[in-house]
Amino acid sequence: MDLRSFAYPIYERYLTWQIAREFSNLPGHVAIILKETDLFDPEGIERLISTLSIFRKFGVQIVSIYVDILKTDPALKAEVASTLKAQLEKSFSSLPAGAGYRIYGADGEINSTVPGKDFFVYVSLGFGGRDEIMRAVLTILSKVETGTVRPEEVDEKMLESHLLVNHEPDIMIRSGGQNLSDFLVWQSVYSELYFTDVNWKDVRKVDLLRAMRDFQKRKRRYGR
Repeated sequence: MDLRSFAYPIYERYLTWQIAREFSNLPGHVAIILKETDLFDPEGIERLISTLSIFRKFGVQIVSIYVDILKTDPALKAEVASTLKAQLEKSFSSLPAGAGYRIYGADGEINSTVPGKDFFVYVSLGFGGRDEIMRAVLTILSKVETGTVRPEEVDEKMLESHLLVNHEPDIMIRSGGQNLSDFLVWQSVYSELYFTDVNWKDVRKVDLLRAMRDFQKRKRRYGR
């Protein structure tokens, strides 16, 4: 008998029990950073759907996903984003009632959106945080130039209102590496960071439970 196959279900139940004891101290917004190859893998999107279901079960309301597209050629990057969008739309159709999503393309424009009531998924296909902030600044500047916004009205809240995701993630999860990548640069300044060496294709439920349990045990300082 494989001892690991015997031990993991027990450990999974133990983690679930520990998490349930402090159910109020769970992240409401989780961000996940993936590579394009993670979702081109046959099991990648299936694993993503399973992950979303697990998070929702434990009370997470928002999941933000960044798919890091390594292609530098704009046309090729857009092609990869379009392919992934079609795959995600097909898979997201199986999300339970009450769940919604919004998918942003490589140019930061909304490709598709479905309203949700108690669970929402944001997906950015290769459009990173620096580009997000730059576009927000340029949009505000154009409004100042046209007179629809006065310079003294520009503040943090206005900038945040022009970002793709207006919510701050409680925890950022990166699998298979130690680099955060370029995602939610503004929003994640006080987020907890969680790295795991497990590659996305090998991520199990127990790995996600570990991340949530780790979050529960941390004392958040919000920059203080």
